[in-house]
Amino acid sequence: MHNQIASFRAALDARPVSPYQWRLLLLLILLLVTDGYDAQVLGYVIPALAQDWGLEKAAFGPVFSANLLGLTVGSLAVTPLADRFGVRRVLLCCVLLYASLTLLMVFASSLDSLMLARFLCGIGMGGAMPSAMALMADYAPPRLRTLMVTLAACGFSLGGAAGGFVAAGFIDHYGWQAVFLAGGVAPLLLFPFLALFLPESLPRLLRDAPPYARLQRVTARLLPGWQVPAARIATDEPTDSKLTVVALFRDGFARPTLLLWSTFFVSLILLYFMISWLPSLLQESGLALNQANLVTSLFLFAGTFGAVCLAWCADRMANKAYLLAGVLLGAALFSVLVGLNHDDPRWLVPSVFAAGFCIIGGQLTLNAFVSNFYPAQVRATGTGWALGVGRFGSILGPLLGSLLLTLHMPVEQIFFFCAVPALLGALLISRVRAPQPREATVKGEALVD
Repeated sequence: MHNQIASFRAALDARPVSPYQWRLLLLLILLLVTDGYDAQVLGYVIPALAQDWGLEKAAFGPVFSANLLGLTVGSLAVTPLADRFGVRRVLLCCVLLYASLTLLMVFASSLDSLMLARFLCGIGMGGAMPSAMALMADYAPPRLRTLMVTLAACGFSLGGAAGGFVAAGFIDHYGWQAVFLAGGVAPLLLFPFLALFLPESLPRLLRDAPPYARLQRVTARLLPGWQVPAARIATDEPTDSKLTVVALFRDGFARPTLLLWSTFFVSLILLYFMISWLPSLLQESGLALNQANLVTSLFLFAGTFGAVCLAWCADRMANKAYLLAGVLLGAALFSVLVGLNHDDPRWLVPSVFAAGFCIIGGQLTLNAFVSNFYPAQVRATGTGWALGVGRFGSILGPLLGSLLLTLHMPVEQIFFFCAVPALLGALLISRVRAPQPREATVKGEALVD
């Protein structure tokens, strides 16, 4: 299968990006917009929900925990199924799962029912993002793969930001139920287009018997005239394993896998620390609530801009790990500058913008990096497990912020602590090296699959 995939990639890289690829990118961006919206929607409706149910906001802590646990389970358990049974099939199931569960939240009447719904919804959302990135990586030309995968991943952050605008426009007039309703209806409206136009993953199509009828239908629109080369017989070719996670530790991938997991863990500590506590810390510094929220929104949008810029650069660099290490060093530097300038708006705004550029932009580019790092046969698993292990960091980040605030630590010192996971991440990612490739290269890019 390796030589067939290499031939397909070489043909993709030799041609301009086709309308088929642009349509696939658009569909995956829209899919991840709905995924990101549903992942972040709970935070926007809690104030209204708590008032409606007569509860303290702190009572919803277990609901947030259930959501994060579901996201972790989805990343770890669903993505191996995608590599075994097909990314397209599992991705469509994930969309139906989180869309239907978000709709059911309209009828939630207790913390227990909401907690169960968020856990199950999280499983779908946790499996959707790595599967979508793996599918985009399969069909993006190697010269633009990091950029196109990152553009798809940006849909997640845009969806999360869009939830705030929907909540602001809907809750006062229609109640908190309308926000959940929008989050469930949007992916269901998108679903027929996904079912009609999304292709199956390339390795899954190559497992079909010749003449590869399903693959030929895809290549007729993507690579007219390309024929599947005969599979090369190799005695050392690994057989398909029922436990695809094992493949992440074969053929020299064990060390880089552990380094990538560690990088995701520390980088998501920093990201979720900032997302969770930046508004509160800015208020502690003397900003009004609206000003703190606007600066936090700037942090989020700077990350999307940063992801596009960094991905464009990454596709032009031979060693993308060094670029990511430099970005994480920048994240450490600008986190310190946010602390130093927390009470000076003239320098605070550019410092927060630069921090968002590096922290969120670096994380989205890291997501794209790992989706390109593993062989195509285990790409969804590799991406999902890196994100899944990183989810434990996303749980630890807000808890760390809570601890530092409880200790009444000065704001500038709290931001100094943010530099620590960024520095660790830079050190870890700089040590990542791809195993020696077994296939030829495409325009100087090693094909590890």
